[in-house]
Amino acid sequence: MRLHLILAFVTAFLLVLTFRSGHKPRFTFAVVEELAKQRAGTKYVPLPNALLPQLKNLTPEQEYGIFWNDTYRLWRKKGLPFQVDFYHVSKMFPYAPPVNAVDRKGAHPLVYSPDQFRFSGLKFDPPLPGKLGYAGFYLRYPINKPDSLDGFFSVLGANYFRVLAKDQVYGLTARGLALETKVEGKKEEIPDFCEWWLQEPTPNATEITLDALLDGPSVAGAYEFKVTPGAVTSVEVHAVLYFRQSVEQLGLAPFSSMYLFGENAKDHFGDNVHPEIHDSDGLLMEKSTGEWVWRSLQQTKDLQIYSFPDENPKGFGLVQRDRDFQHYQDLNTKYNVRPSAWVKPQGNWGKGAFQLTQLPTNNTDTDNVVLFWHPDQPVKAGDRLDISYTIDFYMNDATRPPLAYSKQTLVNSPAPPPPLVPPQAAAAAVASKPGLMGPPAPVPGPPKDTVSVQFMVDFVGDGIENLPANQPPDLDLTCLPPETYLREKKVEKNNYDNSWRVTFTIFPAKHNVPTDILCRLMRQGKPLTETWTYTWHQ
Repeated sequence: MRLHLILAFVTAFLLVLTFRSGHKPRFTFAVVEELAKQRAGTKYVPLPNALLPQLKNLTPEQEYGIFWNDTYRLWRKKGLPFQVDFYHVSKMFPYAPPVNAVDRKGAHPLVYSPDQFRFSGLKFDPPLPGKLGYAGFYLRYPINKPDSLDGFFSVLGANYFRVLAKDQVYGLTARGLALETKVEGKKEEIPDFCEWWLQEPTPNATEITLDALLDGPSVAGAYEFKVTPGAVTSVEVHAVLYFRQSVEQLGLAPFSSMYLFGENAKDHFGDNVHPEIHDSDGLLMEKSTGEWVWRSLQQTKDLQIYSFPDENPKGFGLVQRDRDFQHYQDLNTKYNVRPSAWVKPQGNWGKGAFQLTQLPTNNTDTDNVVLFWHPDQPVKAGDRLDISYTIDFYMNDATRPPLAYSKQTLVNSPAPPPPLVPPQAAAAAVASKPGLMGPPAPVPGPPKDTVSVQFMVDFVGDGIENLPANQPPDLDLTCLPPETYLREKKVEKNNYDNSWRVTFTIFPAKHNVPTDILCRLMRQGKPLTETWTYTWHQ
């Protein structure tokens, strides 16, 4: 608490100096960057728990009944296109980072009052005091209709923020930073956005700027978000990070999402109504080579971590590709209109890897998918990192990828391998055919201790539907380990929707050894589709 007071005094002192110099005080990103630099040079002090005794025994239903009184909406009286509502502190979100409004006169702290909230008949003894603070906030803008201010940018807890494009509902979560995620022997560190500055927009603004101070045991940082809502909501992110301690695993532009089951999943956990339940169904990457790679999300019984190396990546994100309501059959949660999110790095990010983490889950309340960019360059105490990127939140985008794409992935239940034909019978069958001389060349059969798995991958888009059925594309199919036994490879046109279906069966090389599969369609040596990739675990 003492550190927070000292830093607040330093900020006020800088403003006083500005007044005395004869200039109007002006808040800039440099102020936040200076605060981050100062914090990194001192001992980390977490945000204090702001939850009062009167709030600790509320039921979840009572907490859900506390909501913002729109009479007190920030910038409402000025009639500005962007306005702000706030979240009340609760048992799940007991911390209240200071929030400031910034106008031409400078930065002004926003002060909590119980009058700003509706409590649905709740009575508190003693009454809630002023200056309790806010757990978070959400921005409103006429993103869907000109006469309706709808929430589209939500900040609540740690360094998380959620964003919507037009006609969407909240799904995956973006994060400011990921540290030591699933590193053996280390606990994941989750820094907080410990203070916010909301810059007042102009009367005709279509963009709003937010600044945030991030702090955690290993790092302090300054963040600036320039947010433009619409059919695609674009968030330009600029962050300057100062490291107190060395970090083994740094995750840039991270996301968290939920995948319970899809068309490629066997276990529906007793849900016989909904064909699919997920916020995202795949990872999409544009590598520095120009190759587009799609990774279908999948169920997992154990923690799975996948790394896709690259250098100076062009883009990546978690995508909700399946937009067909019939595939979800859920009128309440509306999984078919959950956001996709795409990161466009600014500048050269060097060598590193897209890291995808998938955890087992049996419910929709757990974000069991994590994605971020992990730089190869280690981060040491005293380092400074300046990073910029743009995140697009969107529904559909035909340019991602600018090729045909994987529409669905179907996987059968494992089955025992078929009986092998005895060598003598095989030789006799071949020798009986006209024109064949001598015994057949030995053909390796599938391993005895593995089971077969059949895949069907459907590709559509970018005009691939117009290819004649009698002129199928070439199949580029690879399995690792290379000893994986492949059979029944086939490419055929689906005349019901004009997509192209790739069918193949694998026998994993060894029991309990993952099989990595890569597949794409080609024509004259050039890719017609993105590269579909999958890892099969027995």
